[in-house]
Amino acid sequence: MATSEAAPPVPERIGAVFVVRVACRDLKRLAIADDMTVYRLCTDGGVFFFDDRQFDVDALQRRLRRGDTVTIGAHRLRDGSAWLHWISRDRRIWAAEPARRRWLAPCVLALCWVPIAIALMLPGAVNIGWVLLRIVLFVTAGGALAWSSYRLMLEWHPGRRRLRAALDALRNGRQPVLSTPPAYSSAPDLALPDGVHGDMGLLQGPLSGVLVALRTYGTGRYSYSVYEYQLRCSGETFALSTTAWDWRRAIDPVLLRRPPLFLAEGDRVTLLTSMADGEVRGLLNHTDGIAHVSYKGTPHTPTARRIVLPIVALMLAFMFVVMLSFELYSWYERGVGPDYWDWRELLGLGGTIMLMMMLLLSGFGLIGERIHHHYYRYRERPSMDRILGIAFQWRLRQRRSATLNEMA
Repeated sequence: MATSEAAPPVPERIGAVFVVRVACRDLKRLAIADDMTVYRLCTDGGVFFFDDRQFDVDALQRRLRRGDTVTIGAHRLRDGSAWLHWISRDRRIWAAEPARRRWLAPCVLALCWVPIAIALMLPGAVNIGWVLLRIVLFVTAGGALAWSSYRLMLEWHPGRRRLRAALDALRNGRQPVLSTPPAYSSAPDLALPDGVHGDMGLLQGPLSGVLVALRTYGTGRYSYSVYEYQLRCSGETFALSTTAWDWRRAIDPVLLRRPPLFLAEGDRVTLLTSMADGEVRGLLNHTDGIAHVSYKGTPHTPTARRIVLPIVALMLAFMFVVMLSFELYSWYERGVGPDYWDWRELLGLGGTIMLMMMLLLSGFGLIGERIHHHYYRYRERPSMDRILGIAFQWRLRQRRSATLNEMA
C-alpha cells in the first residue's frame, strides 16, 4: 500500500471526510429488508459500510478481489468505522449519480414566499373556507421552505463538497490528497472460556443462519417496528433487535453518524449474555472489531438521553415561535412598526415564557427520574458493569476508540 510519509492521518472527528488507499480483505452483504441491503468492506485500513442504492454494487463485487488496492472516499462514523461514498480500482470508479435538477431547490426557496403573500391578501372575513385556505397556503410555504433548505444544505455541506472535489480530481486524472489509514491490531479472543461467569454468560464462535425480519408490535398509533436478528453461534440460537432503519433511508448518507448492526455469515463473535434474563447484552465482532451493547432493562440508557434532550429543545423552540408569531401578528394588525417599548415588552415576555417552560420541564424531569429510579430499585435487572468493562477493554486492545454501538 503506497502512501506518502507526509500524508496526514485519517481524522478522528466524527463526520470528517477523508480519502485513503487501502487493500481489500473482505466484502459481505446483509439484507435488512426487501428494498435495503447493506454492505461491509473490511480493509487493512479500517471498516467501511455502504448500501445498494449508492451505485452498481453487483459490478463492484464481480471485479473486487481480496488484496486489491482501492481508493476510497468516506466520512468517519461515531465508533471509528466509516461510511463509503465512492470507490475506485484501476481507473474504474463506482460512485452515486450526481444530483439532477440542482436548480430546483433555489427556485423553490425563492418562491416559497408566494403562498404567504397570497394568504395575507385574502379577505379578512371570518369564514371557514378562507381559514382553511390560509392554513393550506401556510403549510405549503412551510413545506417548500423546509425541503429547499434541506436540499441546499446538502449541496453546501462541507463534507459533501470535499468528497465531490476529490472524486472530480480522480476522474480528471489527478491524485487527490490521501490520508494515512490507521493501523489497527487484530481483534483478540477473550481469555475467559465459554460458560457462566457469575451474572454473565459467554460464548464465542462463528455465526451462521443470520436472518433479519421486520416485526411490528401493537396496533394503530401505539404500534412500533423493530428489526429482529436471528443467528446461531456454536449450535445455539439467539435473537437481537434494533429499531427500524426507515428514518435512515430518508436522510442523505453524508449525515449518517452511527454504523448499522451488521452481522454476516462466518463472522467470529463473542456473545455476552445476562443471567438475569438470558438476553444478549454484548456482542463483540472479531471480524470487523466493532462492539455492540444493549442497555434494555437498565435504569439509564444513552438512547433515552438522545431522545429526551431533543424533545425538550423542540418544545422550547416551539413555545418561542408561537409567542413570537402572536406578537408579530399584533404588530401587523395595528399597522404600525414596533417601537422601543414593543421590543422591550417582547424580550420580557419571551424571557418569562422561557423561564416558566424550563422550570416546568425541570420539575417533570425530576419527578420522572424519581419514578424511574424507584421502579428499577425493587426489580431484578441485568448488571452491565462487567459486560461494559470487557467491551471497552476489548476495543482498546485493538487501538480503537472506546466507543460502543448501542443496540436500541
